[in-house]
Amino acid sequence: MYRFLFRPKWILFHVAVIAAVVGMLSLARWQWNKHLDRDAFAAKVHARQDAEPTELAPLMASKSAADIEYFRVTATGEYLRTGQLTEINVTQGSVNGVNVITPFQVDGGPVVIVNRGFVPDGTSVPPPPDGTFLIGGTARTSEHRHTGEISDSTDSANTQVRRVDLVVIAKILGRTVSPVYIDLIGSKPTAPSPPTPVPAPNLSGGPPHVSYTVQWIIFSIAAIVGWVLAVRRSVRTRRAAGVAGEADVPLAAVSADDPAPPSA
Repeated sequence: MYRFLFRPKWILFHVAVIAAVVGMLSLARWQWNKHLDRDAFAAKVHARQDAEPTELAPLMASKSAADIEYFRVTATGEYLRTGQLTEINVTQGSVNGVNVITPFQVDGGPVVIVNRGFVPDGTSVPPPPDGTFLIGGTARTSEHRHTGEISDSTDSANTQVRRVDLVVIAKILGRTVSPVYIDLIGSKPTAPSPPTPVPAPNLSGGPPHVSYTVQWIIFSIAAIVGWVLAVRRSVRTRRAAGVAGEADVPLAAVSADDPAPPSA
């Protein structure tokens, strides 16, 4: 009854179903791993931001830029009067504008790029404030241009960038800068506003990886159920055909050894 399952077209059907199930379960596992990676990243960021603020210069002496990122850091020094840039095409609170990128000379340390915050379009970009400041903020690593994105000019006359790419900014300024920059949170004394400090990283958004995982598992189960239903339907069809064939046995198929029917 089940020999039909080994016919070529059924073998192709089995292979297609198996390939589909394996592929969908692989996608489910990939989505689940993405969920775990995002949870681990969020936990790392929360742990670093909840730690006590640390002075940046000693921290850089003992850790790599990646190990410093998202820690709350402090630095004392002065904003440089030249070299301020604006990061264009920025949106904050559904308002278009720019971020103000200003080099900051740490006392006895390196020049650190500081993202002082957001200025809406139509508002004048404030110059760097005068005086010595104790600044505090979130350490961030350099941003990079992705494939297909427009490059920023490294010409010294350039005053606008599309991302906080520290390599590009160092070439524009013509000086070495720290391998991390600071998203400013506040300073002492308090600097004028705007700029408005950029918000903390949003760790709650992103694709719903758990939902995608469940969807791929459901799709794989549906493929298996479809295979079972297809096999059962084919078995029922063949059984029905076999019963009908037995009911229509021709007289010629009666054995010669069978007793002849009585004469009328």
